[in-house]
Amino acid sequence: MIRASKVHGIGTAQAREWVFVKRILDERKTVFLAREGRDINHTTAAANTAALIEQVARIPGRRILNSADPDAPSALEICRTVAQHFGSQWQEILLADDVDPELGAHPWTAVHPVVLETSASLALGYRPVGNYAETIGAELDWLIANPAERPDDDDPFFTGLFDYASENRHLV
Repeated sequence: MIRASKVHGIGTAQAREWVFVKRILDERKTVFLAREGRDINHTTAAANTAALIEQVARIPGRRILNSADPDAPSALEICRTVAQHFGSQWQEILLADDVDPELGAHPWTAVHPVVLETSASLALGYRPVGNYAETIGAELDWLIANPAERPDDDDPFFTGLFDYASENRHLV
């Protein structure tokens, strides 16, 4: 069994990075991040999981393995990676813990860091294709090039993550 966390890649069912890509498309000049963007919820490139599956196929056996990127970026690092990919800049508003958690909410929220242990995968000879920044670009380009594949405005996964009216009130 292979367990992955927060999968990203072309065609992903929940393109979490959409929270930042949409802001770029909407020409937002600010990005709000709850908990100062410190949240860590391990990401997994589909390409890294594919590489792990290839390695496991070479060495059959019964095991449970975690699949994750070799790094575990924070929400702030993810935000910056997406902006850098598109050459975008915005003011980062890093909200303290006592601010309404709905303001600046994002898909990587985790009160305690979620970091997968991958030493068993590495011990089998698995080598990741790349880290988060090296592997996320394909998904980001896919989101831009394929408007029909983007999450719908009423997608329940993203409910509340684009409350621009609340953000604007906070800026006043």
